[in-house]
Amino acid sequence: MEEKRNKKGIIAVCLLVLSLVLIAIGTTFAFFQYSKQGTTVNKLESGTLTFIYDENRKEKNGVSLTNAFPMSDTDGVKQTGTGFFEFQVRSEAKGASIYYEIYLTKDNNSTLPEYAVKTYLTEVSDTGTETGVSNLFTSEAINLYSELGESKVPSMLKQEVIGKTLYQGSVNEEEITMTFRFRMWIDNDANQVRGGEWIHNNKTFSVKVNVYAQNSSIPGPTDLTEICNDSNVNEPKLVEGMIPVYYDYEEATWKKANAKTANWYNYCNQEWANAVTVVEKTEAEAGHDREDYLKAEPGTPILIDDINTMWVWIPRYEYKYTNLGTQYAGGTAKQPGEIEINFLNGINDAPSDPTNYKVHPAFTFGEDKLTGFWYGKFEPSSKTECTAGFSVGTGCNVDTLIPQIKPNVTSWRGIRVSAEFTVSQKMITEHANEYGFNNNGSTDTHMSKNSEWGAVAYLSQSKYGKYGNSLYTGVYKEVYQNKSDSYLTGNSNGTPSQEASREEGQCAYNDMINLGEGKGFCGPGASTTGNITGVYDMSGGTWELVMGALADDEGKPRSGEDTKFNSGFNGLLADGTLFSTGRDLPEPKYYDSYTSTNPSSNDDSLNATACGGGICYGHALSETLRWYDDWTYFPSSQGSWIRRGGPNINGTVTGVFGIRAISGNAASDNTFRLVLVSIET
Repeated sequence: MEEKRNKKGIIAVCLLVLSLVLIAIGTTFAFFQYSKQGTTVNKLESGTLTFIYDENRKEKNGVSLTNAFPMSDTDGVKQTGTGFFEFQVRSEAKGASIYYEIYLTKDNNSTLPEYAVKTYLTEVSDTGTETGVSNLFTSEAINLYSELGESKVPSMLKQEVIGKTLYQGSVNEEEITMTFRFRMWIDNDANQVRGGEWIHNNKTFSVKVNVYAQNSSIPGPTDLTEICNDSNVNEPKLVEGMIPVYYDYEEATWKKANAKTANWYNYCNQEWANAVTVVEKTEAEAGHDREDYLKAEPGTPILIDDINTMWVWIPRYEYKYTNLGTQYAGGTAKQPGEIEINFLNGINDAPSDPTNYKVHPAFTFGEDKLTGFWYGKFEPSSKTECTAGFSVGTGCNVDTLIPQIKPNVTSWRGIRVSAEFTVSQKMITEHANEYGFNNNGSTDTHMSKNSEWGAVAYLSQSKYGKYGNSLYTGVYKEVYQNKSDSYLTGNSNGTPSQEASREEGQCAYNDMINLGEGKGFCGPGASTTGNITGVYDMSGGTWELVMGALADDEGKPRSGEDTKFNSGFNGLLADGTLFSTGRDLPEPKYYDSYTSTNPSSNDDSLNATACGGGICYGHALSETLRWYDDWTYFPSSQGSWIRRGGPNINGTVTGVFGIRAISGNAASDNTFRLVLVSIET
């Protein structure tokens, strides 16, 4: 513990001292309802452990814990004197029972994780004896804050703030006074150190105590599995050559994970499953060859120099579609709300509530129903450095180079759509040995479709993604931009699109600079989870072309604008002629095609009818139009191919939900994204 006392930082725990009188007189109590919500905010600072209790301060009674560090439950429950918060519930009732609930609400600016905070409530007798009160939901007196059930009282009061049920009781005597003491401390297990510094430095956690009462019984707290349930997350399907990994923050390195244990992923904690492939023969001094890594024990470090691709698992899910669009999932255009998502076990294709939910279409791949798919963690780069030009067959605009997916390297730009798609397919054919993939038809690699981009974007805006990460609040829930003027993958500007660039400049994907309350960490803030396990470069970096385009009358993607500016796929040009000297389109399962009632227009209103006259559910088009004020520009006959995310030079219009059109040709600010699926054979 002495080592941690030398760490600098601030942790604030705010408690409300509440003394209530619940009075009800009469016999029917037909309309009795009482609510008292806390307002007092008090503070705890990390460093040397001290306690301050001042019942005469203007904010009324409060408890302030200064310089708090992790402690055992034994020590936590023994905190005495000013180390606890005492309050009373008093009632005078005649002839009927009053039911009440004591519940906690957390300040949205809290940055200390809920799983790091222990809570303990006791009832104090007239003689001063304390008895631990078992929580209604957990049946335990000592609980992690994250384990407490979600109170139904806020919704009964028509408030959006979610609360945690601390205690429920009833009184039916004429006069009764109940005295409670509430203690809260940092869990002893929350003692991890990264890079020589305690990971919970400079964190805050604030709660208020509230009491609600009525003359009828109050519903019990909601089971946490109803609030966050990842038990249906399909097990990631590793293909030959893939190695499951997790990130060791203390050693700042990726390590081999045990695919059968819980430390690999936890979607309720916004920790998505990651996997890598490695080079066949290492050139790194401390590295290993592929066979060594494949046979290595879990916990073995995997050098970034030996990694050639990194992937993130996107499990099969359904999403609530009835409150999207201009309802912004209960939020606003500048600050959309949560996209409600339920994971689906196996290849279940039946929505739990067909009226409000749809299975996301990205999990259907031709005739195959997928349990999930692997999404490239970063924008791709070329194993061999190339020049981002425009001429077909030169510089980066070729399909002979070998792609990699790694952080802090220059993204592969200046390549048109047909070459991007061909490059992606070659990963499991002539270049399969580069990654250790098999070539027996059970693995497929391809360029991301627009619907697959949408699946990742929606998951990010759910409680399982950055939106649900409690380290980020308000506008900071938006995925941070990559503004690297060198197009370095995985970089972060540390700001959402609605803020100016940081004076300090870019930081790397794993840079754990703490940006302050509600802003989280600089590097991980640019991922879809707000931590290192997510997908990067979906906001900024550079535009990403996807396999999604405006269709001709036969439903096939148009080629592009003219014989010079086109995708390289054969098809209809803007003037009605055919481009026929390129590549034939692949099977329909590899692309999304969209319709338009006015092919010459880029009007974003056309998004609403882009799928056969109706909404393209799950494609991040009309359902998320202008969310976070992101760019919107529907494809037309002149610019028929869709690109997503935005480049490094744009401000508010850049973002996960940003969309713009182009002819599909090579450009210095265009790249693409890779997808891998495992197919049952």
